[in-house]
Amino acid sequence: MFLMRGFATKGYATKLSLATSLLLLGLCANSFTASAQTAKGSDATSILSGKTIRLLIGFPAGGTSDSIGRSIAEKIGPILQANVIVENKPGANGNIAAAEVARSTPDGLTLYLGSLNNPVNQAAERKLPFDFVRDFAPVALVTHAPNVLIVTKKLPVQNVQELIALAKKEPGKLSFASAGAGSSLHMAGELFNYMAQVNMVHVPYKGSTPAMADLMGGHIEMMFDNLPTAMAQIKANNVRALGVTGPVRIAALPEVPTIAEAGIPGFSVTSYFALFTPTGTPAPVIQAINAATNQALAMPDLQEKFAQQGASPAPGTPEDLGNLTTSEIKKWAVVLKAANIKFD
Repeated sequence: MFLMRGFATKGYATKLSLATSLLLLGLCANSFTASAQTAKGSDATSILSGKTIRLLIGFPAGGTSDSIGRSIAEKIGPILQANVIVENKPGANGNIAAAEVARSTPDGLTLYLGSLNNPVNQAAERKLPFDFVRDFAPVALVTHAPNVLIVTKKLPVQNVQELIALAKKEPGKLSFASAGAGSSLHMAGELFNYMAQVNMVHVPYKGSTPAMADLMGGHIEMMFDNLPTAMAQIKANNVRALGVTGPVRIAALPEVPTIAEAGIPGFSVTSYFALFTPTGTPAPVIQAINAATNQALAMPDLQEKFAQQGASPAPGTPEDLGNLTTSEIKKWAVVLKAANIKFD
């Protein structure tokens, strides 16, 4: 009765008490929410704690896929309290590795480092032992990385316009390398052919590393390469960069124009790298790996490492990656049909 009577006679006390009560309730609510989120994160991590996770990469060691894959693997392992092992399974433009992952148990212990070649293969309706949309669950987008057009120093061209002029003067005599049929590097070359109205012959390799070796040796005239792989050779002046494939110039090579501004308006191809797992993998496991990936991508040292290679972190949700895959399939289906490109 005393407290009730005090509240009634002293308005300021009533307001103070109510404010204090609301503050305490808010703190309790926030504490509960934070605790719940922490518990959720702990539960997610404990799912894979102590386990061995295999990350399969469909290209040889030393290339961009390998560099990106190993960089993210060494970061998410400690976050998940798991042992992440990288395995290179090169061949068939990454599809040998993809097929093995598609056949694996859907438990999150087998991951695949996918890239633009996967939606391209799907768009081309290639005869593969898996369906990328049906058999793979998106986990996490890792990076975006523009490609760069590079030529052997033996080729007498200094820019994109001169390359186009030479290709038109000698149709079918120039050739371009790629990391494999259906890769983003192959698609960049075919789009160049189509938009510039030239005919350069595609020569597929089993990854960027052997292709780069032949380019530097003058055995092939040009190639589109992932910037992280090409950067060292460009800086060492072993090859000549004519243009980047993205919509804007990049900080790592500010003097190199985009291909769009160098002579082919509207030209744009950007690679990306992402984690996938077999369809049927439990959602909590996918969320745990996604959260670990996003946490790793926020680390300054990893951001700096990617920046030096011309790549940029691309945190997001599994749904974001799923939407990207769908949109890329639609985009490249149109390009493949317009350019009459067939792989099989």
